[in-house]
Amino acid sequence: MGGRDAVGVFGAGALTNEKAYLLGKFARVALGTANIDYSGRFCMAAASEAGLRSFGVDRGLPFPVADLDDAGAVLVFGGNPAETMPPFMQHLEPAASCGGLIVVDPRQSATAERALRGKGIHVALTPGTDLPLALALTHLAVTEGFADRAYIAARTSGFDEFWAAAARWWPERAEQVTGVAVSQMYQVVQTLCAARDRGAGAYVLTARGAEQHRDGTDTVSAVIALALVLGLCGRPGSGYGCVTGQANGQGGRELGQKAGQLPGYRKITDPADRAHLGKVWGVDPGELPGAGMSACEMFAALGRPGGIRALMVCGSNIAVSAPDASRVIEGLRSLDLLVVNDFVLSETAQLADVVLPVLQWAEEEGTLTSLEGRVLRRRRSVPAPPGPRSELHILQDLAVRLGQPADRFPTSAPQVFEELRA
Repeated sequence: MGGRDAVGVFGAGALTNEKAYLLGKFARVALGTANIDYSGRFCMAAASEAGLRSFGVDRGLPFPVADLDDAGAVLVFGGNPAETMPPFMQHLEPAASCGGLIVVDPRQSATAERALRGKGIHVALTPGTDLPLALALTHLAVTEGFADRAYIAARTSGFDEFWAAAARWWPERAEQVTGVAVSQMYQVVQTLCAARDRGAGAYVLTARGAEQHRDGTDTVSAVIALALVLGLCGRPGSGYGCVTGQANGQGGRELGQKAGQLPGYRKITDPADRAHLGKVWGVDPGELPGAGMSACEMFAALGRPGGIRALMVCGSNIAVSAPDASRVIEGLRSLDLLVVNDFVLSETAQLADVVLPVLQWAEEEGTLTSLEGRVLRRRRSVPAPPGPRSELHILQDLAVRLGQPADRFPTSAPQVFEELRA
């Protein structure tokens, strides 16, 4: 690797839709590099890939969050919204109050405590055994008569291939690995099915605890499979959802700053998708780079011969938040050029050759996409101080210096929004 691909760009799930979109465009058109990824790679990427694998679409919650208000049972697999997303808890209260809140977490978190107070279930599995547990729950559902066979036959495909994996994790074996008693596994499945069968609704939700593993995509896929085997997805008042973690976790990965993915979930390897973006951007599709490295691969290549020699970081503090941070810091120090866009002098910014001060959220406008998929407008609430500028202005200035026409990189959030809608 060399040339343009020796330059990397790293974005964030906290960027607005407009910034995420223009950052991806800047990387692929102005810099011409394939190597752009974002902070969601360390959290939502596993759920994103599992959603695409299972449903053909990546969507956090495919239903309004208020639908949870009527649920008789909710399984929260690897999440602690009581501390990480307190307003969300109001929607879990009805299930919690009737003993229908189930929390899978090695720790007795605040969410798990709420489940127990309502006579719900806290599944305190051994850390790192989420996948065996998910497969064992599905195994139990199938072998104990809880599976919706008609639903599986009519509305799913690939069950036999999935069962080949799940069949190896019978509950007694899983108990030895996960530390979860077979009786409690049975109670989990029975609680979900009791709510389903009486028409009260049952939901399965995943969060970071299920995702942040070496086998995170397989784990989330297995949890989705449990929801499918029980016939929950697409049933009124029931379903599967992923609780996103960052301010713009949904929009951040939809709009082009994710490795290998163009805006609108278009594939960078698909000729038709490349042609569409080439037309919108006014460039030859053949000049667009191909799929680049994921964040983990990019960080491993920092400063290495034939690897990433220059990096632009926007809205992330990877010296603290990235996996194996000490190794990442070593890589950052070995770069020929590190540019950081941030409104604080973070640990990453302190290592930079160039720091470009940017506006913070209250000083500019833009849109975010909520976990329900709603596009929310964020209005400017205070005037910006002299000096810092929006990333949109910075990206335009840099693009012009790289030979791009200024009008290809709008600086107005409404203008960018109109373009990304295409």
